[in-house]
Amino acid sequence: MFRYLTAALLAMFILGCSSEPEQVWIAGWKKTSEMNIQRAGSATVVHDGFIYMIGGVDGRNFLRSTEYSKIQPDGSLGPWTYGPLLQEERGFTEAVVHDGYIYVVGGGNGPNGQHLLRTVERAKINADGSLGAWESEPNQTVLPRRCTKLTLIGDRIYSYGGFGGTLLDSVEFSRLDQDGHVSPWQMASESMLLPRYVNSVKVVDGVAYVLGGHDQNRGVGITDVEWTRPDAQGDMKGWQRTSPMQIGRYGQASAAKHGKIYILGGLTGLEYLASVEMADVLPSGGLGKWRMTTPLDQPRASFSAVSTKDHIYVLGGTNRDGYLRSVEYTTIGDSGDLGFMGTASEKVAHEAHVAEQKAASGPALPNEGVVLQTLDTEMYSYVQVRSANGVVWLAGPKTKLPLNSRIRYSKGVYMSNFYSKELQRGFPAVTFVSRIEPVK
Repeated sequence: MFRYLTAALLAMFILGCSSEPEQVWIAGWKKTSEMNIQRAGSATVVHDGFIYMIGGVDGRNFLRSTEYSKIQPDGSLGPWTYGPLLQEERGFTEAVVHDGYIYVVGGGNGPNGQHLLRTVERAKINADGSLGAWESEPNQTVLPRRCTKLTLIGDRIYSYGGFGGTLLDSVEFSRLDQDGHVSPWQMASESMLLPRYVNSVKVVDGVAYVLGGHDQNRGVGITDVEWTRPDAQGDMKGWQRTSPMQIGRYGQASAAKHGKIYILGGLTGLEYLASVEMADVLPSGGLGKWRMTTPLDQPRASFSAVSTKDHIYVLGGTNRDGYLRSVEYTTIGDSGDLGFMGTASEKVAHEAHVAEQKAASGPALPNEGVVLQTLDTEMYSYVQVRSANGVVWLAGPKTKLPLNSRIRYSKGVYMSNFYSKELQRGFPAVTFVSRIEPVK
């Protein structure tokens, strides 16, 4: 009997030594396969285990190219494969998928995206995940819309806001017929409560939530959120306000999963964001209070996000270092927070990586110059500075800066041919920065 007990204890010891290391929750994002080229302002959909990136801009040109990647069992992405070219270049565009077809709507192309599009294209998704040729749909949108946002509710495509020569507060929609073609577009009978541009829209249980966007007058992101649901005829009306986000954002991305909506990254007007907020969808149709969760691995704006199963993916975009082709993903935990499971050593390595990235970003105020002129608005101080790069204009948080004083300032968001409505004047170039401090 002693012999059998000894053998049993030995077996238990061997099994214990060979067991997998204990898994712990790591608040963070993982990198996965990069796209073939950098893309911002792309249309993005996920369908049947594949992610599709469509058009966009690469920092120089508007794109006709498309590419797609298969989601692996562990959530990572396989290699990216080029798909067929769009009929025309388009960026700052959106897409939806319905009954085996991808539909891409609106956007812009040409110098600075000045050519605004009303056109619609569709492509069939083949059984192997590849795409058929893109075909132009005969029915175009009522208004041209660059930076419009799309949703699919039932068999209707909805296009919200955007830029059509001015910022738009209107919504239009089209029903897909039995052959999958787009029927004539019609305007919703009521406008949204605010014009919406470079904002986000998400649908949960048939309710459309419109989130954030750009305040054209002040040049900042807004926190406002509104919602409604279409009636039996598909009309959108009766918009209602709900809980505002913690941070005003534009150029952000969004995702919806498990009764929660996530807002990711974007711009405040002064800086690129890595922060992420989430809110619960309430039975009443509104949203609960927004709260912060795990930030992105790096700041991004004008990027894409999709959710599938328990994962959220963010793809491409731009930040102060340029245009991106990188992709990162995370898992939605039981409480809705974002991260992934790993070993204790992987957690240590991840925390070291985060610290290393923070250190690599350099000093908070790497630039220096002498104040030549200041112009104040309600929120900003516009400051003309003589720097190592010549005479430049900055816009930062409102502050008093004596002429000829020396200042230090952060990296920021560069904008060419910027017009300030508050000052009623244009600037050949302005860099919006989050911090300006006197040199003591």
